[in-house]
Amino acid sequence: MAKQMMGQLVRKRVFVPGKASRKQAKAGEQPEPKRYGKVHNLVFSSDSKRVVGIMVRRPDVAGMVKQDDRFVPLDCIEFHEGGLLCAGTKESFDEAACKRLGLDLDTCIIWEGADVICESGKFLGYVMDASFDVATGEVDCFCANEGNAASELVGYFEIPCAWVVRYDKGRMIVRDQAAELELSGGLAAKAGEGYAHAKDGAKKATAKFDDAASKAVDKGAHGLGRMIGKAKSKVQEAKASYDEAAGADPAQTSPGESKVASSSASADNGAKVAKAVGEQLGKTKGMFSGFIREFKEASK
Repeated sequence: MAKQMMGQLVRKRVFVPGKASRKQAKAGEQPEPKRYGKVHNLVFSSDSKRVVGIMVRRPDVAGMVKQDDRFVPLDCIEFHEGGLLCAGTKESFDEAACKRLGLDLDTCIIWEGADVICESGKFLGYVMDASFDVATGEVDCFCANEGNAASELVGYFEIPCAWVVRYDKGRMIVRDQAAELELSGGLAAKAGEGYAHAKDGAKKATAKFDDAASKAVDKGAHGLGRMIGKAKSKVQEAKASYDEAAGADPAQTSPGESKVASSSASADNGAKVAKAVGEQLGKTKGMFSGFIREFKEASK
């Protein structure tokens, strides 16, 4: 079996055949493939035994209008220069592809990130990867752990495909035997010892990071609030100066009355307002660098 891991395909570029120019067609040359999008997810059959295709995320139109993902069956893609080349025909996408294969996409499953629960209710982790045959789509096993950090430190569980019982409200239900699986991969698992220590260390490091991040964000938010408050105060002061130069008396001027100052006085005081605002908002740049320093100090 030519094995492939799900994690190696997700986010890979997807291409479709380019359209040949007249010159290329005349010379019998093949045009360069055209970028179409990136692999968003792998799609599994309803029984989880096969990978039936991929969901392709296409770029937003003009950077603003989001396009829907498109389904491409496994038999319409091949590897191409670090990415995947799609056949690009009508039968290669969505409903036409499903009709050709007799596939009901509504019953298919996207397993990436799903909770893994034993039949007894014990939580094992999340689906992080899967091993399958790229030619047939046959799934060998699913890889589950408690998160990316845990995977690096203590490895992951390789759950045989045959042990997957069913899909249930976004969760993968597996046989209870999966709770007895030994970890594979990961730094601690490869060393053959220190699993509990590494796992505990990962949790403590995560908790420390979360606490430090919370403190730093609070400090940064408070600092930003002070700077905005100062800017607002300066704008009010500049506005008062403007009114004074324009000859306006806030205590005597009614809502329906207005006094017009000379154009030179207006321009001069308008410049003062802009300068005051610019000076205060300009100081916020230093605050963000200070925020980074505080965050690093709090993280130690």
